[in-house]
Amino acid sequence: MGPFLEAQVPGRVISVDDGKQVRAVARLVDNRWVGERWCTPAGSQSAESRDRITVSGDLRIVATRAVGPGSAEWLRLTPTIVESFERREKEQRLLSDKTSDAPRAIDWVYSEENADRRMYYFEASRRVSSPVDPDNDTDPPGTVRIAVAGFLHATGGRLVSLGTKGELRWEQDGLPAGPHRPDLTPLGIVVHGGQSIWVMKGQSGTSVWFTLYDVSSTGIRTILTTRGVHC
Repeated sequence: MGPFLEAQVPGRVISVDDGKQVRAVARLVDNRWVGERWCTPAGSQSAESRDRITVSGDLRIVATRAVGPGSAEWLRLTPTIVESFERREKEQRLLSDKTSDAPRAIDWVYSEENADRRMYYFEASRRVSSPVDPDNDTDPPGTVRIAVAGFLHATGGRLVSLGTKGELRWEQDGLPAGPHRPDLTPLGIVVHGGQSIWVMKGQSGTSVWFTLYDVSSTGIRTILTTRGVHC
């Protein structure tokens, strides 16, 4: 979690507009990004809100788009994503005899719309259903999910993995925690100087947060994560 700036001063600011309110989430101060405190309404948050980023100062926005499943672009990315997924599974020892035969799927792919370069963000997973138990009250049915996310750089006619992260989760069946939305949704990319900052929205239940990643051809750096407060 990055430090927070209380004073509202003009300058280079990243905000998120959800159609109802505009919330400042990060600000550049002395060439250092700091998080802003922002309010989130109490109660459930709509997963269907059309969030978009806005900026001030000399910051510039580059759009992202979802790559269509089964498209030629999607199929071209598939072998590299699968390779990255399998590598992360082995590195973090996420595989077991019970999960190795489970189906694997590419859930989401997003592309940077930049004429000078092309970066991709992907989420993939392997799901293993739990054994059927007659006593669902004490042992409700669910799914073990191996989730891997990462960035790819298209350069020189090939795809290069910039880094991945993997998690092992248990998801109770019937709860809205499945792949109907990405774990992190790219809202857009903010360009400043040599930085290309992916602004990502995460949501779990009533909790909403935004994470900023500096993504370059040399790798990925997490700048900050900021969460709203109920007010």
